[in-house]
Amino acid sequence: MNASSREAKLTEVSPRIYEEAIESYKKELYSYNNVIRHYGYYLKPMHVVFKRTKSGLIKYIYYGRYWYRVKYLGKRKGTSRVKWVYIGRNKPDPSLPDPPTHPLNGLVIRVVNEPTQDL
Repeated sequence: MNASSREAKLTEVSPRIYEEAIESYKKELYSYNNVIRHYGYYLKPMHVVFKRTKSGLIKYIYYGRYWYRVKYLGKRKGTSRVKWVYIGRNKPDPSLPDPPTHPLNGLVIRVVNEPTQDL
């Protein structure tokens, strides 16, 4: 995908509408993860990446994109130990129910003048 096709999808939304859509979607992801937990898989609700560029810091937020396998390793001092193993971006098992549809899938949203912390 080149830069011009990414720009074509740039969309302006009010912060309130964006937050409501994302919060609703995250709740759906949490419920979905409760349904699939006995399969041993987990769909990460939110993943944040920061990238430094010549023009400044860019924050990428991915919702419901990355799959993990959860391995139980037993207990140590009364605390359960688990290992998170990255699986990929595709649903790992066809017998799993389909995850909820992302309400903003395919959109690129640019937030202007968001305060950032020094990394």
